[in-house]
Amino acid sequence: MLTDTLANLVEMVRAEAGHALSPAQGLNTEQTIKKTIIRVERELWTAFEWPTLMVREQIPVQRHQYRIAYGSSLKYDQVRQAWWSDGNRFHPIEYGIPEQGIKPDGTNTWESTTVTHWEDDGADDTLFRIYPTPSQDGYIRFKGMKPLKPLVDNDDVCTLDSVAIATRTAAEMLTRAKSQDAELKMQGFQRHIQKLLANAVSNKHKVSTFGSSRHTYDLSHHRHHRFRIG
Repeated sequence: MLTDTLANLVEMVRAEAGHALSPAQGLNTEQTIKKTIIRVERELWTAFEWPTLMVREQIPVQRHQYRIAYGSSLKYDQVRQAWWSDGNRFHPIEYGIPEQGIKPDGTNTWESTTVTHWEDDGADDTLFRIYPTPSQDGYIRFKGMKPLKPLVDNDDVCTLDSVAIATRTAAEMLTRAKSQDAELKMQGFQRHIQKLLANAVSNKHKVSTFGSSRHTYDLSHHRHHRFRIG
């Protein structure tokens, strides 16, 4: 996966979209291109699982504790998978606590040695909650992605693959301009993504049915699936 500076990404997008490569000629669109690049990288970060960015964080849980503070490494929007252990083996837990699992007073309806569900607390964005309430001490393990590095100055370097960002941005700009090349550019983006997927190990090809984000995003920019990408 190749990365590049914001300044070079702008030039890549101009070249992909057929815009003037001269900064003087293209100055009127530079800020628009930069803003689109930043948004596209964020959307790609949200939509795909990038193994090179994956980290784990383990959080101890005390018995009868069902509202827990996030750790220092992974917050809600970074989490892609969650696991529970009572001190032995870890097993995956699902996102979303069923409504019948929460009493009118906000406490859980059930207690067990095994936690099966988790979700963001909602009332306090520093907390998440688990269900059922654990009857013994254990651990929550989150697996998620490092945050994106900021793209502000021309020398700032993107976090994700520069070709994917540039071709996806160019495809969007060509679509806005109603260009006949828009479909071809989107196909080029799709081919590049497929190559990145092909470089991943076989078990990274499957679509993940678990996602921390409130929406997902597919190759056509419709929000349906989250993919793992290498």
